[in-house]
Amino acid sequence: MKKIFGVLLVLLLIIAAVGFYALNMSGDSVENKVADHTITASALYAEYSANENASNKKYIGKTIEITGSISELSEDQEGATVLMFTAPGAMEGVMCTLDKDEQSTALAVGQQVKLKGQCTGKLDMTGVVLNKGVLIK
Repeated sequence: MKKIFGVLLVLLLIIAAVGFYALNMSGDSVENKVADHTITASALYAEYSANENASNKKYIGKTIEITGSISELSEDQEGATVLMFTAPGAMEGVMCTLDKDEQSTALAVGQQVKLKGQCTGKLDMTGVVLNKGVLIK
């Protein structure tokens, strides 16, 4: 009985890992994809704040083009640039992790940018998350 439970647990963990990967990291770059939605970062966050379930259905897995003013710049554990778009004094907003190959040396806090990324939903204490981001020149 313990052996069957152990095998089922391992299978569930594998399925969960594959699902996480498929949702967050799979697919090609969004660089050559046409955006499914074009919106400002503040409007995207406001829409998620008003109705997260409806926004998830509308945006998760979709390529989104956003514009906004960078409020914070950082790097993730893999060295990719992370851009944050928040209203002054706000704790949450829109966070976009750029593709590792994306050139980001000329970016600065306060700079207005346009980019595309793939939406993966909203996280508490962070806000709306976009991955695989590419800057639009």
